[in-house]
Amino acid sequence: MAGVLTTLDPTVPGAAVRRPGHRRGLGGALPAVPLLVVLGLLFVVPVAVVVGRSFTYPDGATLANYRTALTDPVARQFAWNTVRTALVVSVASCLLGYTYAYAMYRAGRTVRVLLLFCALLPFWTSLLVRSYAWTVLLRDRGVLNELLLQLGVIDAPLPLLRTSLAVTLGMTQILLPFVILPVYAAMTRFPPDLALAARSLGASRRRVFWEVFLPATMPGLVAGAVLAFILAVGYYITPVLLGGPGDQPIAVLIENAVQQRGDWGTAGALSTLVVVLVLALLALGWRFLAKGLLGARR
Repeated sequence: MAGVLTTLDPTVPGAAVRRPGHRRGLGGALPAVPLLVVLGLLFVVPVAVVVGRSFTYPDGATLANYRTALTDPVARQFAWNTVRTALVVSVASCLLGYTYAYAMYRAGRTVRVLLLFCALLPFWTSLLVRSYAWTVLLRDRGVLNELLLQLGVIDAPLPLLRTSLAVTLGMTQILLPFVILPVYAAMTRFPPDLALAARSLGASRRRVFWEVFLPATMPGLVAGAVLAFILAVGYYITPVLLGGPGDQPIAVLIENAVQQRGDWGTAGALSTLVVVLVLALLALGWRFLAKGLLGARR
């Protein structure tokens, strides 16, 4: 009995501490098996079907659909529209999201809860409704133009809708929470003693922020940027409702290939290329997160 107690006593040098519920091996992963099966049926199988059709439709297509997707000037233009919009939206989301998260971090408890509530509020509203709301704000006789006209700032309505600016505003507003939350999480893990130590060594507040606080919270910003870019690449509704002909994403071309022409091969090739891009970005983002959070090295 004494031997058993010794092995459980954490005060005894070399004693093994047994924690309740601690399991080794694959036994602890068993509860996740049903979820993995559901994800496989709802995600992996449909993606596999789409990838398969990119090689087999029409019969004997093999790589022909990929050659079309990579060499077609229309496809290249739509791909450039998608990447350009995703980059602009990601940068705007990071600038606004980091500022908002920093305000949350520095605010008092009551204001912080209010700011967090405002950041989470968009999740409770349909994406389609939010996109339509921007059309009400930005159209020629919308809220913004009417306000500017009433104030005498402009003499005629500004062409705000069906522009790249409208797409950027709409998508940035929708993607902001995906940047705010990981950045704020990184800020809450920042040790305040580091800032105090830097101040005690003569660093100004501005220098402490740029050389201590910002690098320490960079993993959260990278995570938010990667997440915002990946989500922006797959957007369809918001660019269609708010953007002009030069702002239409690759999703529009995929939809057109399926609905208008029934060309599952080209649509599958375009979709596969988008999936490969997303997986590459996820891998890149994880690499930065591992280096920042876990100290991983090459």
